[in-house]
Amino acid sequence: MAFFLVIGLPVLAQVTGDYRSKASGNWNNPGTWQIYNGSTWLNATSYPGQNSNVATVTIGSDNTVSLNTNITTYTIGKLVIGDESGSNDSLSLPSNQDWSVNIMLVAIQSDGILTWKGNADLHLPSEAVIYNNGGQIDTDKNCTSSQRIFLGSREFSSCKGNGSFEFSFDEIESALPPPTSNGDITECEANPIQTVTASATPPSGAYVVWYTSTSGGSPVSPTLNTVGNVTYYGESVDNSDSSRRSLFRTAVQLTIQPRPTISVTSSPNCVFRLFSPTTYKLQVTVSTGTVTSSAGTVTNTSGNVWAITNVSSGTNIVVTVIDANGCTNQLPVTAPNCSCPVVSPPTSGGNKAYCSGEAVPSMTASVGVGETLDWYDSASGGVLLLLGNTTYTPAGPGTFYAEARNRTTNCLSGARTAIIVTQETPSTASIGPDQSVFTGGNAIFTVTITNADTYQWQVSTDGGSVFNSIVNGAEYDGTQSTALTVKAIGVNKNGYRYRVLASKYGSSCPTTISASALLTVKVKTVITNRKITYRVDQ
Repeated sequence: MAFFLVIGLPVLAQVTGDYRSKASGNWNNPGTWQIYNGSTWLNATSYPGQNSNVATVTIGSDNTVSLNTNITTYTIGKLVIGDESGSNDSLSLPSNQDWSVNIMLVAIQSDGILTWKGNADLHLPSEAVIYNNGGQIDTDKNCTSSQRIFLGSREFSSCKGNGSFEFSFDEIESALPPPTSNGDITECEANPIQTVTASATPPSGAYVVWYTSTSGGSPVSPTLNTVGNVTYYGESVDNSDSSRRSLFRTAVQLTIQPRPTISVTSSPNCVFRLFSPTTYKLQVTVSTGTVTSSAGTVTNTSGNVWAITNVSSGTNIVVTVIDANGCTNQLPVTAPNCSCPVVSPPTSGGNKAYCSGEAVPSMTASVGVGETLDWYDSASGGVLLLLGNTTYTPAGPGTFYAEARNRTTNCLSGARTAIIVTQETPSTASIGPDQSVFTGGNAIFTVTITNADTYQWQVSTDGGSVFNSIVNGAEYDGTQSTALTVKAIGVNKNGYRYRVLASKYGSSCPTTISASALLTVKVKTVITNRKITYRVDQ
């Protein structure tokens, strides 16, 4: 994956250790350079890349710097040729030399010149970016295929662009700069989950097209709306000429980090103490992270299990978990009624299922003596669906919650019991065409099935009034599949009709019965000529 150090130019503010030219001269001459110490520019005592990594090197002030050394031990983040002052600022490559420099980005500004004195090779890292921002890439001699730029082993450019080299100097010079990234985006998952979008700023007169790779591919919308990460690559495209583009793409990574989960695994319970105020306690379990509470004492009892104790009676709390990425989740907890005796959660009468088109079944749950049920749409809080009934019939499928309540004191159970109602889809069975065969032949009946895994073929010998199931044997094969073979058919089966029963194991939906298909048995024609009989197929 290419490492794109794309910056907005003119040059960003200096950082400690940056270099700029102060005079024309050789690269490896410290007298050519000044270095920034964090507050001012000082005369350098070493050249860029000699003793340390460098963020930015700028050639400006009408200076020409001759590249006369390799830089392979340390890395230069950006080389900016031209300081936008209007003078001519140059980096010159001497003739008949082969230079290797660890420069990750070369930007040639409007007053910058990258020039070859003759035949020479410039070797940059494979991840490097080189682009022109209004300046020149030129040669003082005749343009030849021996004036070359390599990105690692990639034959990126020669002056003429001949042979295996991808671009000429003119093509680099005329291409657009890549867009400037507006920054990678990392966010914590929201509820409901958000959509994040990559963005970058194109050069003037251009727009950005996004891809999922550093080269090739089709344009995409640079968005992410699931937990995880994705990297998009932006390419500059000229507003007036869509064939004029940047040679490099700018990478922008989008990340949505998962929120930690939190749930109550031990319901709030009152703690009664002699001569002390009543408090309550509970236990929560999280997927990861550290737990805090708006009141009470929080203790990590083991792994991801946390106890919250000493919460004053009647005080509602908010429990918060924060993970290593800084993502949070909160759970409001309602204080139990500590003047009440313990009310046990209801006992479910079982989950329910029904077939689409049928009536929605009723749910039931059982409670203790003197108690009743209230039905809700969530495990805590939520909407009250039905008050004071141990049976509830919902309008449709879903998960519903039963809460026990003491009829006299209105004390509530510490937790609600979930009951699930599921709507199931019936099977479908579309019978294939009628079959017509000669006596002694085979016929194959087929059926197209959806949402079924159990099949049973039946036959009617009375034209479709009564059907009976059949089994594999001398007469039939595939009686419990989607293709039935009627074997060695006799004339007696003429007019028989076949159908299939389809169902899904464990489904509440009734068995689906297909339409029937007709079997016609044709007898070979007999022609008699006096004492000789001929049999002719019809």
